[in-house]
This record gives sequence, C-alpha cells and structure tokens, in this order.
Amino acid sequence: MSSRSTIVGLVLGGVSACLGAGAVLIASPALGAEFQTDDEGETRVAPAAGEAVGVGAFQPFTTSARSDTQRALGFFQGGYDSARRGSVFQAVAEVQVWGRLSLRGGGSYLGPTGQLQPDVGIKVDVLRQERHGVDVAAAAGYEALGFNLTPAVVARAAIGRTMGQTRLTGNVGYGAGTRAGERFGDLRMAAMQQLSRDLHLGLDSRFRIDLERDSDEPAGEPEWELAAGPMAALSLGRFVVSAAGGATALRYRLVPDRRVGVYGLMGVGTIF
Repeated sequence: MSSRSTIVGLVLGGVSACLGAGAVLIASPALGAEFQTDDEGETRVAPAAGEAVGVGAFQPFTTSARSDTQRALGFFQGGYDSARRGSVFQAVAEVQVWGRLSLRGGGSYLGPTGQLQPDVGIKVDVLRQERHGVDVAAAAGYEALGFNLTPAVVARAAIGRTMGQTRLTGNVGYGAGTRAGERFGDLRMAAMQQLSRDLHLGLDSRFRIDLERDSDEPAGEPEWELAAGPMAALSLGRFVVSAAGGATALRYRLVPDRRVGVYGLMGVGTIF
C-alpha cells in the first residue's frame, strides 16, 4: 500500500471513530457530562466544550470569531502533510484576560526539517451576533516563523455567523516579515454543522500566498499553499477530540516545484 493510501486510510479511520463515538453519546445523553462541587457544597454542571466547538474554537485552520464560550482553552493537533513530506504539529492556548480581550500563545512545527516555532498574540471580540447580526473579532500577533520563512507580525480579522445548527466563519489576514520586506496574504473559510449536543462535522480551508515578489527570497520559500477538507469534532464534557483531513497543494518560489498531496490531523483540546 502506498504512503498516500495509508494517510487517507488513517484520516478516514479517525473520522469514522469520531462518528462512532458520537453515536454512543447520542444514545446515552448523560455520557460525557461532568460535575463540579462549588465552595458551598452544591453540585453544578461543569463547562461543556460543545458550544465552543460549535463556534469554531477547535478548527484546524480558521480562527473563531468569538471567544465567550470559554474562559480559557488548550488545543493540540498533529499529523502528516504529504505535500510538505513531513509531520506537522500545532499547540494553542487562549485565556481571557479582560472583558473581550484574550491572550493567545503556542507553537508549531512543519516537517521534515523544521523546528518548533513559538507564536504569541492578542484577540478582541469586536461585534456580537446577538446585537450586530454577525460576530467579528480582530487578532494580532508575532510568529517566529511566518509563511515567508522569516519572523513576522500578523494581523487577522475573523467574521462568523450562526444560522440554526450551522456556523460559517471566514478569516482574512496579512503578514509582514521583519526581514527583507517579506509579506504574505492569508484567507481561511470554515463551516460547522451540529449533529447532536456533542458531535459536529464541518469543512475547513486555508490559502496563503507570497505578496512580495523579487529575486531575493529565503531559501525554500513557498509561493502559495492551499489546504482544504472535512473535519469532525466530538466533545466529552469539557474535552474535545477531533480529526481532519483533505487535499493540500504547495508551490515554491524561484524553483519549478509544485506539490499536491493529502494531509491528516488528529487533535485533543479542553476548555475551562
């Protein structure tokens, strides 16, 4: 069996596992619930991750347009991208520090010859759907390794809207490298459908492109990159497990190298 077939099989297997576990939860609504005892000895239901999943807090690419479904979250995902011919990992933590302001931090790894690269940023919920018809958030941060393979300052706007059991989210971003005038554009789109209290299925995508075109480029710099495919997320109380996979394409600058492949990701997360 080819490596590509193996990856596709793993992705489909992960999604099937999520669907199977979701069916169990549907049959047993009490399963996955958590309870806490407060200072007065009263029992209450602990925060559940399903609402955060529903607004896109655990999507592999697209940033959620609101952060009021949790006080804090942590998310780790990893897998393989055959277009890059290496493993990919990402870890994210987000904490509300004041009102609608949240602090984000984490790190990422892009194989096969990369290294762990930290990033940090802030995010502000600007508009809420209940009053303005849509959710809008603004984010800004620093990436130790941006899309242009140089450190970068990145600004991103997220817009989202929930219609019944469906959530649509879009991101537009701009990155400015701290060296050599490097710049890149970033577009992300996602859709999430709630099938039950605990199970969500959706689609997620990311497109990034180099905006600075000259002959002085970092070695191995991509010209553009695209990834898109389905995902499934299953909430278990305050915890989340997810699986995602799809098609990926990558073209490099200044070299005639265009790669097309598949990616597969598995993730775990929690809210507080």
